[in-house]
Amino acid sequence: MMTAIALLVPPAYPATMNPQENVNLYTGNKLIIDSNQASIKSVVVRGNLTAATLSNNVYPSKNFTLTTNSTQLYTVDVLLSYQSPYTSEIVISDPSSGSKTQYTSYFVSGGDLNLTVFASFQASPSSGPTVPLGWSSFYGWVSEFGGAFPFWIKILYGVLGAQFAFVGYRWIKFEDERRRIEGHLPPLDRGNKAYLWTEVVFRTLIAGFAISLAMMIGEVLVLLIAQYLFFVNLTLVSLVDFFSIFFVAALGTLVYLAREGLDRIFDLKPMMED
Repeated sequence: MMTAIALLVPPAYPATMNPQENVNLYTGNKLIIDSNQASIKSVVVRGNLTAATLSNNVYPSKNFTLTTNSTQLYTVDVLLSYQSPYTSEIVISDPSSGSKTQYTSYFVSGGDLNLTVFASFQASPSSGPTVPLGWSSFYGWVSEFGGAFPFWIKILYGVLGAQFAFVGYRWIKFEDERRRIEGHLPPLDRGNKAYLWTEVVFRTLIAGFAISLAMMIGEVLVLLIAQYLFFVNLTLVSLVDFFSIFFVAALGTLVYLAREGLDRIFDLKPMMED
């Protein structure tokens, strides 16, 4: 009788663990969550995803990778689950040196593990004046600086820059040839062409600023209308990026001041017909 009762008692499973880890990394480092079994069931990442690069895995998976080239703070929630025993570890990888450092590891006899990682990507320390500067250093700086901008901003200004450069080149060339043929106005010298090119750059920045700001405001309006008018929560890729807006505004101001300086101080603005 006692044996029969004992067999009816359901087996006891261990309680789900919910560990939290604070991991500090340098920009360009990789946060790797690794397991010896395909125990990673799902991953949720919170933060500026436009500046991050995530591993494109099919879940369940054995590993997950997160990296960024700008100073960011991410919250990574990882659900691991496996019927038999498994191990999982948090690894910090430095691609520049090829080194890998284990931050911590877990052994789970079976069941679920809800792991939360607060990943803080900080600027790497200065290497000092003894490091020789060259094209590799310049390329690394450009790559790190470019990582602060969302991908769609890069595409937008790349397309606008190519278009305005082509049109601006044809316009300046046509204006110079027309002046030489007609003779009503003096031909363009190098100073005049430099002034006109600042005009082209300024118009490019104005167009990009207006388009990007309109897209960001439009996305916010769509989300607000869907949420408060139709009671629907839409999940869209965030287009809002204040850094690019302020950067383009500051750069446009500098180009405008440079253009005015070429006109008022050096009198390089070419004469135009009324």
